[in-house]
Amino acid sequence: MNNEFENNNFENEETKNSIKESEIEKDFPETEVVFEAEPCPVEEEHTSLEPEETVPEENFGPDEDIPHTEERVFFHEEVKPKKKRRHTIVVIIALVLAGCIFLGGVLFAMTMMGNGHRRMNIKLGTSEYNLTKSETVTPNSEIAKIAQLRMPSIVAITNRSVSDVITFFGTYSQESTSSGSGIIIGQNDTELLIVTNYHVIANAKELSVVFSAVESELEAQSEKGSSTVFDNERIPSAIVKGYDAAKDVAVIAVYLDEIPEDVLAKIEIAPIGDSSKMLPGDQVIAIGNSLGYGQSVTTGIISAVNRKITMQSAEGYGTVTNSFIQTDAAINQGNSGGALLDMAGNVIGINSVKIATTGVEGMGYAIPITDVEPIIENLMAQKSRTVVDEDKRGFLGIMGSDVQERESEMYGIPAGVYVSEVTAGLGAEKAGLKKGCVITGFDGYSITTMSQLQDRLRYYAVGEVVTITAKVPKDGKYEEKEFKVTLSSRAENEKK
Repeated sequence: MNNEFENNNFENEETKNSIKESEIEKDFPETEVVFEAEPCPVEEEHTSLEPEETVPEENFGPDEDIPHTEERVFFHEEVKPKKKRRHTIVVIIALVLAGCIFLGGVLFAMTMMGNGHRRMNIKLGTSEYNLTKSETVTPNSEIAKIAQLRMPSIVAITNRSVSDVITFFGTYSQESTSSGSGIIIGQNDTELLIVTNYHVIANAKELSVVFSAVESELEAQSEKGSSTVFDNERIPSAIVKGYDAAKDVAVIAVYLDEIPEDVLAKIEIAPIGDSSKMLPGDQVIAIGNSLGYGQSVTTGIISAVNRKITMQSAEGYGTVTNSFIQTDAAINQGNSGGALLDMAGNVIGINSVKIATTGVEGMGYAIPITDVEPIIENLMAQKSRTVVDEDKRGFLGIMGSDVQERESEMYGIPAGVYVSEVTAGLGAEKAGLKKGCVITGFDGYSITTMSQLQDRLRYYAVGEVVTITAKVPKDGKYEEKEFKVTLSSRAENEKK
């Protein structure tokens, strides 16, 4: 019936459109009126419809004017978005997770800082996280203790040297800088005495010594490029006390008044051990200025004792053979002259060489301290000398050549400097030296090459008297004699 009624009411389009909104509001003040040609379809899955209000149906006669209203049920429409709500939920979950991660990071950082607390209890909701710092401190090893005890006895040595280079076009001087290590072994009224390898200080024009107490300062200055070891007030220079080139041992001295007081207070003299009592398998510690980077510590065992090694002499002429302690403790360039220690912290060797070749690994060598102890003591007693200017330097007045080990064995000539010519009227000739003599010593120093002899003369001025030890041939044999020679001048030597 309602459908017929509805169709009758909307047959006339003009009647429908003439109905005034005010009249409808008057007749149905509480009723919501919707003007539409046809109802809009609503998707059921997104719409929730519940009846709220019904306009009562009235009966009209066939001739009565029927208000153009229709009885219909009105609903409030609740539309559920398809994707917006899901997107919102995902965003909310992501924000919550991000917040939790951020808060966790902050709490972790606060825990790691600790603020002096051993334990922090952090509560997040119902969870509790406990970060416990261990109260057990790992004790320092015996190696670390010995190293810390002996580092104040080890120094870094820098050598600015000048050497003669012979080429096809002639001989010229070349300046170079090298680094090594040294061991503080004694002190007298004016000097601090340091033992090292001869090859560390060979041909030295200038030497500087860096003590462990100054090492960190030097590193900081080096990064800034503010100074070098040769123009740093806290790094003193050193002078050569004496050396034995054949044994590759030297003693240098630093004047006490050139060492800053705070540095001098931290210096320790290293105790000397007995290398003859060391056995293969004994643990050892090596300390030195490895590669010139500063003090470093390596450890290993003694691999062999009394190991005979033949190597080129420090001057580069000929070879020398000496006994060494072999160790697998790393001994690299710059470690030369440093200390090889036993587990009591005593010096039992002077780090010297490392064999570096294909197929060889872990073979370092140190000079046994007991073998060279008498030599070191003799060098410590020598007069400290500085290099003399060339125009004031003394001359012996001879010409000589090296007697190599092979030649010595073949012809029975002692190793040393063979005197091939003596200049008449100069010091050597006046003292009695003659052609055929072999010089083996100069003023208490062992001499095996002409280069060594020339190097020693750099420290002596014209007019000084030196003691020359030489083997003099007599009746097919050689007798050792000493000659007191007064050094001549360059001018005198050139005139002859």
